[in-house]
Amino acid sequence: MGEDEKGTLAWPGAHRALARNATLLRAIGLVTFVCLSIVFSTAGIYLRSWQLQFKIQELKDYILISNQPDSACKGALSGEWVYAAFEKFMGCEARQREDFTRSDKEIFDQCVTNHEYARNKYCQRGREIQIFVFNITNPQDVVDGLTPRMTEIGRKADGGPLIFYKDCKTFNTEFGTTEVEFNEYCYYTYKYPDTEEADLSQQVVTVNVGLLEAIGNSLDKIDYIVPVVWGTLALEMMNATTTIAEDYIRGQLLSFAWPNNFGAQYLAEFSTAQDMAGYRARDNAIRLFEMVLDTKQEYCQVNGTQYDRNQCVSMANSLAIFAKRYYESFQTYLIQPYGLRYKDGAGLFVKTSIGDLLGYYAGYDDPLSAYMFPRKVSWDVVRSQTQVEVNAAVSAGRADSSNGVKNTGPLGRSSMVANTIDNLGGYTQYRGRTFVTEFDWEGCRPTSKTGQVVVPQEGPFPPQCNGGTPQKVGGSRGLQVKAKVWSLQEGVDVDPYIEIFSETLMRPLKYSVVEDFDLQAENKDFVAVRRFELRDLGLRDARIAFNCEEVYQKMAEAGVLNRGSDCDIHQGMFDLTPVSNEIPYMWSLPHFYQVQATDPTQHPRNNLIGFVTPTGPRYQNMVVVEPESGRIVESLMKEQISVRLYHDERNYFFTKHKPVIIPLYWKFDTKNATTAERLLLSFFQSEFRGLNAGFIACITLGAVSLMAALFFGMLLYRENALQTIEEKRKRIQAELASAMPSGRDAEGEEQEMRADFD
Repeated sequence: MGEDEKGTLAWPGAHRALARNATLLRAIGLVTFVCLSIVFSTAGIYLRSWQLQFKIQELKDYILISNQPDSACKGALSGEWVYAAFEKFMGCEARQREDFTRSDKEIFDQCVTNHEYARNKYCQRGREIQIFVFNITNPQDVVDGLTPRMTEIGRKADGGPLIFYKDCKTFNTEFGTTEVEFNEYCYYTYKYPDTEEADLSQQVVTVNVGLLEAIGNSLDKIDYIVPVVWGTLALEMMNATTTIAEDYIRGQLLSFAWPNNFGAQYLAEFSTAQDMAGYRARDNAIRLFEMVLDTKQEYCQVNGTQYDRNQCVSMANSLAIFAKRYYESFQTYLIQPYGLRYKDGAGLFVKTSIGDLLGYYAGYDDPLSAYMFPRKVSWDVVRSQTQVEVNAAVSAGRADSSNGVKNTGPLGRSSMVANTIDNLGGYTQYRGRTFVTEFDWEGCRPTSKTGQVVVPQEGPFPPQCNGGTPQKVGGSRGLQVKAKVWSLQEGVDVDPYIEIFSETLMRPLKYSVVEDFDLQAENKDFVAVRRFELRDLGLRDARIAFNCEEVYQKMAEAGVLNRGSDCDIHQGMFDLTPVSNEIPYMWSLPHFYQVQATDPTQHPRNNLIGFVTPTGPRYQNMVVVEPESGRIVESLMKEQISVRLYHDERNYFFTKHKPVIIPLYWKFDTKNATTAERLLLSFFQSEFRGLNAGFIACITLGAVSLMAALFFGMLLYRENALQTIEEKRKRIQAELASAMPSGRDAEGEEQEMRADFD
């Protein structure tokens, strides 16, 4: 053995042993790495095809609601799935169906019972409606045509928002193969009962929407409803005599030929005194005003006597004068029930409590509009309903719809996707509507000469309906959007926007993607989410605006063509007049955020004092979505409702005010996922990532093992090839050796060859 061999190998003869066993070692390596490749590949296939698919199915069970029985509903006790902690039965279809019919308050109470010492983690009270109300501080200036000055009113103690819990409960619920149909009613509860009286009894001055409703339903939207009510009352309360009446009528100088006793006939027709017209006075007066406003009519009947047009106009103007005299007679006294002086615009404005305005209480009285709509007035923002009321409204709406009568209330049940991940949580019908036609009633539901509606509720609709493209109900209900569920379909993580249905606008709104970020679930646990915001794109696409050019306006007024309801208002605002019984409500984001005006001087904020340019998240509509499940984990739905004052130069009473847009209130609807829900979604995300990473690692290791096996196979092949070559070489040498002569013969032959050469 050489010195080198002794120095490098501790075991004498190891080199020769390795050389002798190299083939065996390489064969063992080949078999080992082939087995490892098979093992890793099998593990990867197991993770991908079994474990990952199991988690995918588990997430689907969590977010989908089917109409089938489920073994996951079995518990230790009979019927335990109904009342036990949801975490134990989140895959139980019956429990999910049960919870769908429960209100947030019922779910919260049950959760508190099950998690008495961990309620902050598992329990969420539900949806909160936070509201700020606007107060007009200079009503007298507004009546005289000056700019309104606004202040924002919240809780009395700290000025924060007025907060109400909104608890909605479904009934008449029916789960189908992919969709669920249901009716729904909601009731509201003030969050701070200890300060409810102090907060909701605060008095604010605002627009009397009752009067605007009456004007909106009057001929040509003129305010003759005021002299109809106050003018007829003034004849009685001011003890108007025949002489005084005749003087006022003649003072119009429109006619110089009057029949005898026309003053007595005038009082007999329009005075509310019991020995005169009594309760018929207002009906008689409204017929007079509508005759005057109809230029095609030349005569009117007053107490059985016919008068020509000029005489009729004189009588109508006189009623307006009597109304104004009665109105101004209060001077410094408050005019009830408006709580304002006549100089402050009592009747056009009202001073009342926040609770009555919001509809949390009964509402306020308005004698002007009560003649046409005998009820208390409120904005109905937090008006609670009962199941009986909703059923009655659905029955009335269904009857009106079948008879071709416009009814903006419910016509039937809503329908929502509940058992398929495509369009999960989205409406397919809203309160019996597949299409939203109320904003374009005349275009979508035209009437025949007999007054009957030609087109049924479900269409097919004529080309003039919304410019030929009727609005279809769609978009998320606000709790769930399309789910990705790892790899089953593309989710919101790649979509540039999502659609969420607005119940106020009765149409879907597009929310654009803003950012991806990690939302804290608990301590060091985070869930990856995506934030969406309602921006200019969504506001622009939701507008009902067609034939908006000025050239079409007169044609639309003449009935030659149809025109979009949002044409005459600024971009970023929506006209709710068609669905509000002609109350000119306007929808926008808070403080007119995202509202754009072609003429900056006409921007609503520039016609109000006390409003600054809104910036930041306080005014933004945003939702935060977890992509795998499609669950909305944070929701901030904001909207502002304003009212545009009706104004016409032919008005009889309120004649100086501008047609300014005055905000009434703004609110935001919030609902957030619980800590436990965020942790669960974080767990699903980490499981998906972990299983997918394990699959990739196993496949990678399997591929590396396969390459190693190929390497050992190549070594074996090389060794075998070298051995074969060596054997062939030896065989050839042997054959050559055997073919050559012996040594002596060869030497003699060589000498002979040399002798011959010499």
